[in-house]
Amino acid sequence: MSNILETSVVWRLVCLFLTSWQNSNLRSLVQRLSASAHFSVTGRVLSAIFGCSAAMTVHSRCRRLLSQVNLALWHLGRHLMAALHGSLLYRVYRAIFTVGRESKCLGWLFRSGMTGILLVSIGLYAILDYFLRDVFAVPVLYSVWDECLMLLAVLWVIYRRMFNGRPILSRVSPLDPIVFLFVAIGLALLFAAAPFFSIGVSGYRATVQYMLWFFLVTRLLRNDRDFTLLYVTLVTAAFLIALHGIYQFIVAVPIPDKWVADAEGSVRTRVFSIFGSPNIMGDFMVLFAPMAAGLAYWCRDMRAKLLCWFVTICMGMACLFTMSRAAWGAMAVAVLVFALLVDRRLIALMCVALLVALCIPFVSSRLGFLLTPEFQAANNNGGRGSRWDIALTYLALDPVFGFGLGMFGGAVAMQHQIYKWVSYFYVDNYYLKILVEMGWIGFSCYLFLLAALLFNGVRACYRTSLEPKETSPLPLCAGMLSGMCGVLFHCYFENIFEEPYMMAYFWTMAAMIIYLGFYRRRPRQAVKAA
Repeated sequence: MSNILETSVVWRLVCLFLTSWQNSNLRSLVQRLSASAHFSVTGRVLSAIFGCSAAMTVHSRCRRLLSQVNLALWHLGRHLMAALHGSLLYRVYRAIFTVGRESKCLGWLFRSGMTGILLVSIGLYAILDYFLRDVFAVPVLYSVWDECLMLLAVLWVIYRRMFNGRPILSRVSPLDPIVFLFVAIGLALLFAAAPFFSIGVSGYRATVQYMLWFFLVTRLLRNDRDFTLLYVTLVTAAFLIALHGIYQFIVAVPIPDKWVADAEGSVRTRVFSIFGSPNIMGDFMVLFAPMAAGLAYWCRDMRAKLLCWFVTICMGMACLFTMSRAAWGAMAVAVLVFALLVDRRLIALMCVALLVALCIPFVSSRLGFLLTPEFQAANNNGGRGSRWDIALTYLALDPVFGFGLGMFGGAVAMQHQIYKWVSYFYVDNYYLKILVEMGWIGFSCYLFLLAALLFNGVRACYRTSLEPKETSPLPLCAGMLSGMCGVLFHCYFENIFEEPYMMAYFWTMAAMIIYLGFYRRRPRQAVKAA
């Protein structure tokens, strides 16, 4: 096998590229620029911006108010402690956890307490949703289980503040008020511009409900152990789904004819795993493959490092087998961001991988189809181009306040289709959907939210980079931010956040980044530098 590999054209090209790069003037130039950039005026300005103190939020009125609320809940809990311990519900809860901790299979989970169970449930969100919605298919259960999970998380956050041994310190991040602002703007538009209030409520829920996981997860994460539990659960769930996708490719799972054009004869299947959509499957891999790579950089044990790289490669293959061009582009964006934040050598590796991928028949067929007249005709007749043009005509009806939440471009509008004169379809551009439904007011606020998210994500990466390299969680932070950047790129071509689990995962990862950058206890030298 090694002889075949070493004599192959691809292997020789890779060796030639790496040898040329090591001895090239370009590599020397890049190293010199990288070294000088750190001491340049631009480098010092960027360091000052991204390394700025979080004192404004630490000493804000909002944080003082939340501290008072936490203190009031703690005093209330002191009065209710005796009644709680004597209640039947509490005794049942204690009995379940006592038995659970002795379990050989689930003892590790119950020993993490209710917080651990909630974090693992969040990490397995997509898998739980699949089993409850498609396997067991109990309407009463699958329609409300995610709301019940969110309600349980809210109650547990309150419970911990009431019955903890001492008052819990409040947490306020620079992103909290901006997320709250978008939620408030959406609520204002619901009352001001929704032509049908009940439909508007459904549209509002679809747009903002799963953002609330950001507030909950930032308050559920207590320490690095909780963070690691959630992080590993997310990567493990994505790895299992990736393996299922690879299996689908091997057995050439049947797919609808509309998923492949007649001109793409070399495409025999497209994998979708539990999602029912290759685009969502591809984006799922985009979100978590950088996290697996970050785990590989962070691990010190060589066996764990090799395992993480194997997981990363499996996720990359699963993304490749979706045949989703937008997902491929999103993965390239994610790898580029990760390389810039962690290891710039990956840019060269990405270029080699691109050259190798172009030699694969189904890749060249899918990409080459973009340049054919058939693609242009399909794009202009029922494709994304024509749908985007129609969406802009509806925006012109009320560009300031929008067409109304839940009225166009997404699942809520497709379920109701209230107007006879409107062409209803999935607009396949989440930003355009927000623009049409919420107008320029809501859209500008949404862009401001995303810009603030990316800015504070880079701040978190910078703050973690100041820690000693042996313990710095920079690769983990960069892995999450890179995956999120890839998802935001893909949202231009698909309604990614129409899927509840994708939005829940996205804002859960935003909360994890904020935890690493602003809430995690860091070494003293790193704190002083930041």
